[in-house]
Amino acid sequence: MSQLQLAITAILTAAGIALQIWSSAPSRAERQYALQLPSVLLYSLAAALFLFSIFPDSLTEGRALGFGLTGAAGFAAFFMLISFTWLAKTRRRDELTAQLKKAQRENVALRRQLAGERVSGEGPRPLAQSTRYDVPLRGSRRHRIGVVTGNLANVLGVDVWVNPENTRMEMSRVDEPTVSAVIRYHGGRRDDAGHLIDDAIAKELVERMDGRQHVSAGQVLVTGPGELLESHQVRKIVHVAAVEGEPGSGFRQVMDLARCARNILAEVDRLAEAGESLRSVVVPLLGTGGGNSDLHRTVDTLLAAVVSYFEAHPASRIRVVYLLAYTDVQEAVCRTALDARPELSARA
Repeated sequence: MSQLQLAITAILTAAGIALQIWSSAPSRAERQYALQLPSVLLYSLAAALFLFSIFPDSLTEGRALGFGLTGAAGFAAFFMLISFTWLAKTRRRDELTAQLKKAQRENVALRRQLAGERVSGEGPRPLAQSTRYDVPLRGSRRHRIGVVTGNLANVLGVDVWVNPENTRMEMSRVDEPTVSAVIRYHGGRRDDAGHLIDDAIAKELVERMDGRQHVSAGQVLVTGPGELLESHQVRKIVHVAAVEGEPGSGFRQVMDLARCARNILAEVDRLAEAGESLRSVVVPLLGTGGGNSDLHRTVDTLLAAVVSYFEAHPASRIRVVYLLAYTDVQEAVCRTALDARPELSARA
C-alpha cells in the first residue's frame, strides 16, 4: 500500500469521524440522518480504497476476502448497506425529536393562550411593573424582537417611542388613559404642582402638520421628545396614523397595520442613517386601546411586519423592537405570538 493511498484513506476516515461527531451534537438532533449521510460515503470510500490497495486484483477477480461482488467495491457496497440500516434508526429518532419539540412549542403556546383567556375572563389588569423580554431573529446577530410590559411612563432607556395617533394627528388630552396622553404629558414642561405649562410635543406635532387637516392612514411624523429626553432617555417620538375617526362611532383601527409598522421602522432607520443614535423602539399595540380591534390579529400582524422588515433590511441600524403590553392579557398574547413564530429563536 503506497503512502499516498494510506494518506488518502486516513483523510477520508478522519473526515468521516469529524463529520459524524459534528452532526451528533444535540442542537442538530432533528437533522442527524441527513447530516450523517456524507460520513457514511466517506467511510465506504475509505474502506474500498484500503481493500483495493491491499488486494489490487479484487476488482477484476472478485475473490478478495470471499466477496463475490466485485471484491473491494462489493465490500464498500456491503458496508454502505449496513450503515444505511443503522441510519434508518437515526431517521426515526430525528422524526421523534422533531415531533417532541413541536409538541413542546405548542404546549407553551397553549399554556400562554389559556392563561390569557383565563385572565381575560376576569377582565384585563394593568401591569404595574415594567419588565422586558426579547428573542433574537433567527439567523441574525443584530436584531431582536420582544415585549415590554406596563405603563409606557415606566419605560426607560428606549430611544424611540411610537405614538399611535389618529389620522388628524390630534393628541389626546393629558387626563385620558391613552399612550398619546402619556407622551403629551410627560413630554411637556410642568410646574411644581404637576400642571402642564409647556405642551412641547403637541405644539411641535401641529407644526409638522403644516396646516393640513389630516394625513393618510399609516403615515408617520416625527417630533422631538421634549422633557422625555431628560426623564426617560427618549430621543425621538414617531407619531403614526393608526386609527381613523368616524362621527358617531369613535375611532377604529386602520386596515393596513403592517404598513404602519414598516413606515415606523423605515423612518427610524432613515434618521439613524442621518446620524441619530437610534437603536431601540417601543411600539404600542396600534389601535387596540378603544376595544374596536382584534388583539390577537393585531399582535400577529405587527410581529410579522417587524420580522419581514428586518429580513428585507439586514443592515438595519435598529437593534431591538419591543411591543408594549399594558395589561396581563396583552402580555400573554404577545408572549404566545413570539413563542409561536418560527423566525424567532428560543428564549435567549
